[in-house]
Amino acid sequence: MCILKLKNVDKCKMINRNKLGRALQGVLTQAKTEGRLICGLLPAISCLENSLEDVLLCVLPQTRPGDATTHMQTVLLQAFCFENYIPVIQVDSSEKLAQYCGLGSRVGCPCAVITKDMEAQQDPPLSPSEQELTDFYECTIEEFPRPVLELPG
Repeated sequence: MCILKLKNVDKCKMINRNKLGRALQGVLTQAKTEGRLICGLLPAISCLENSLEDVLLCVLPQTRPGDATTHMQTVLLQAFCFENYIPVIQVDSSEKLAQYCGLGSRVGCPCAVITKDMEAQQDPPLSPSEQELTDFYECTIEEFPRPVLELPG
């Protein structure tokens, strides 16, 4: 057990947090190309409700102060994901997230869900960037406040 914890600590130290925004950008772009990206609150909830086991991770933008409705939606979505062992990555901008989802940069995107690549023949089924993001989530699960990734753009 101690050896396992030591390996996890080493893994966490090796994650370069400065490059995670770019890694997430690549994962979002790849998922969009492959039809594995679901953007928007209602489509994301529907995906989580109907095919929970297919979800790889959930991406949520940081809420703006004074936006109580969005904050409550975000908290509930985070709680649902936490209960179902779905990694949640917070990002700095709903506009940048919308841009990567193909919604344009003038509107915001309240959330995005990336599903697993069910056709992948590789083992493990995650790309290196997807694995890095899930490792980052596991390494920071107890951090408060939750770390927020800055999306390039």
